[in-house]
Amino acid sequence: MFSKSSFWGRMRESISFGNASVKYIKKHHDEISFIYNDGWHLFGLYQVAKTCVKYRIPYIVPIQDIYPESLLTKLPNRLGIHRLVKALLGWIDRYYIRHAAAVRTISESMADYLSKTRGVSRDKFLVIANWQKDEDFIDWKTTYRKNGKTVFMFVGNNNRQANVELMIRSYHKADLRNAEYRIMGGGNEKLACQKLVKELGHTDIVFGDVPVGAVAKVQKEADVMVLALKTGTGTQGVPSKLTAYMMSGKPVIASMESEADAAKMIIKAEAGLVTPADDETALAESFRKMALLNVNTLLSMGNNSRKYAEMHLSRESNLQLLTTKIKDIIRQ
Repeated sequence: MFSKSSFWGRMRESISFGNASVKYIKKHHDEISFIYNDGWHLFGLYQVAKTCVKYRIPYIVPIQDIYPESLLTKLPNRLGIHRLVKALLGWIDRYYIRHAAAVRTISESMADYLSKTRGVSRDKFLVIANWQKDEDFIDWKTTYRKNGKTVFMFVGNNNRQANVELMIRSYHKADLRNAEYRIMGGGNEKLACQKLVKELGHTDIVFGDVPVGAVAKVQKEADVMVLALKTGTGTQGVPSKLTAYMMSGKPVIASMESEADAAKMIIKAEAGLVTPADDETALAESFRKMALLNVNTLLSMGNNSRKYAEMHLSRESNLQLLTTKIKDIIRQ
């Protein structure tokens, strides 16, 4: 395993995983009737897919992030680099998608995009959202504003994609008198955000860590959860933190593009407020609106959030969809 987030390290890890998997499949192919082809994208998935095709073993490939497109967000588009990367790596992705018995994606928009760009029938795609451990969120009910103030909270990795700086500036602009904003979790942007909070002169914005396995316990202390996705990053997937937010039975305020699946989920569930991506003023207004809502309205939004999660985001409901599809493939 390669613990650091770098392309070359992940590539080596992917190839190593693929080699080990291929070696096992070749040795035991007569005993294998199905494979869930879930390694890091591109290289490992391709190696396994090619071996499955050779031995006529059906497989499902799950897609969490779209490659090679995800790589392009980290590369400057100079001298045709984006076009070159697509040409060099795009065929790998198309191979394991086109030869799969089914492709599991985590959102409808991701399935639509892959179907269109990879030239694969939309019927091949199985949309199943990511889920949390249901048992971690059994004790989810809470008392709102138990300290007399509205506690806003972000829980997750504080990196550039999380857009925590936008949340901080929006909270500052909201100018709330009886509220607190807790930013929970580590990440490479944490120090910069702490510096920003100090510059803005806030004592009501606090930072903390989340012990392993304690996400539900930490989120129980919140009144409202906060989520922000930069423009262009939220239209092809649903952040796992939103699943955790909703499993915790919390209202959510979110800054993201209206066509994002996450935005549609919040609106459909009547579980919170959604504002345009990267709009500091609009997000500030959401902070103000939530701080003014009465406890019963917050409770209703929280209950709506939990009900939606139980129906669409729980392991109990989604694992059943996946196992049913696997059984159908094996029977064919």
